[in-house]
Amino acid sequence: MININRRLKTFIILKSILIALLFSSSALSASDTTSIEKQIIHATTQEQNNQLSLLETLVNINSGTVNIAGVHRVGELLRPQLEALGFKVRWVEEPAQMQRAATLVAEHPGHTGKRLLLIGHLDTVFPPSSPFQHFARHGNSATGPGALDDKGGDVVLLYALKALQSIHALDDADITIVLTGDEEDSGKPTSISRKPLFDAAKKSDIALDFESAVTLNTGTIARRGISLWMLTTQGDEAHSSQIFSEKAGFGAIYELARILDTMRTQLSHEQYLTFSPGLAFGGTTVNYDKKNSEGTAFGKGNVIAQAAMAKGDLRFLTLEQKINAEKKITAIVNQHLPKTTATITYQDGIPSMPPTAANLALLQEYSKASEKLGYGSIKPLDPGSRGAGDISHIASIVKSALAGLGPTGTGEHSAKETLDILSLPIQTQRAALLIYWETHPRAIANK
Repeated sequence: MININRRLKTFIILKSILIALLFSSSALSASDTTSIEKQIIHATTQEQNNQLSLLETLVNINSGTVNIAGVHRVGELLRPQLEALGFKVRWVEEPAQMQRAATLVAEHPGHTGKRLLLIGHLDTVFPPSSPFQHFARHGNSATGPGALDDKGGDVVLLYALKALQSIHALDDADITIVLTGDEEDSGKPTSISRKPLFDAAKKSDIALDFESAVTLNTGTIARRGISLWMLTTQGDEAHSSQIFSEKAGFGAIYELARILDTMRTQLSHEQYLTFSPGLAFGGTTVNYDKKNSEGTAFGKGNVIAQAAMAKGDLRFLTLEQKINAEKKITAIVNQHLPKTTATITYQDGIPSMPPTAANLALLQEYSKASEKLGYGSIKPLDPGSRGAGDISHIASIVKSALAGLGPTGTGEHSAKETLDILSLPIQTQRAALLIYWETHPRAIANK
């Protein structure tokens, strides 16, 4: 835990320094904006209706992860828009057996400033069978599958670039866009499904992720990673009247309960570490269908359970935290109740995006852009406030990374997914100015 504590303390100190810097400077009024900021504001304002109209079209196309054709349709609508901006666009297919859609990659080679990687995704969590299918506007909000996650983010990305093109600020910028088709349930192994992302990151200095912002005054400099675990326990089948005896022991269900509760009491107070058993069952016999993530069990009240199992996830801020947690959990599993045995297996999911000084510095630039535009400062989001994402796969490859550049809203991954329409121009302008500064070294020096 020494390494974990040191990194967390470093993060807290850096966060405090950044917040102090942000709040010590006076807020800038709209009159302080330069010609570039004014042109960006004008360009995005002119395109507001088109941006919302495109978003409605995208949302009305079902692109649940398993709906490969729908994901492709969404990408094909975005493709000519990106080509019109000077990007060379291509699909990178995954092997057919992975049953996932392709990734849309758009490349704009250039020679000025930092090399940027912009990340979004085309799929949603809503399959074709979902009753939640259509875009609906309600005043300054809109509901619909992907309106927030991540079709809303995709149009922020696109229209930020459109604003820059209108002032010829894309001419020599080096930008790569990766829009994955399976972010919500990535194809396995990720060494294949995320290869386009890995390849792009190796040629980039900065990664910007356009998933939704949790609030308009926060940015994501750290995301927790996720891994999966499966726990199985075994006991001796016998008459229930003999339970707790030296001969019969405690049975599989008590052993399962012991392990889960000991995990709770020993590890649940560690900051940024969570673990959740999402499925558990036991009895005389158990059967688990891995493909559909469902199980059945048979047992009687007068028979000691012979088998039990549970599966869940583990979320962590750093690799060290993950390794230490798995060691502790394994030690708990290996301490058995009488006449029982247990085993646990782990499966890596998405790595974490740890907080770094470089990420904090990038957030500071983003906050300055927000202040220049008259929207106030932006502070780091608590890493415990959101889960893993595509940017986590490549956070260790690029020099700095920032997520949460998409719009704000509520109800992600539910039939109540709601977009705050007024956040679209704000986030579009912020992203455009940040991209402009990072791809124009002189602009950074003079801002």
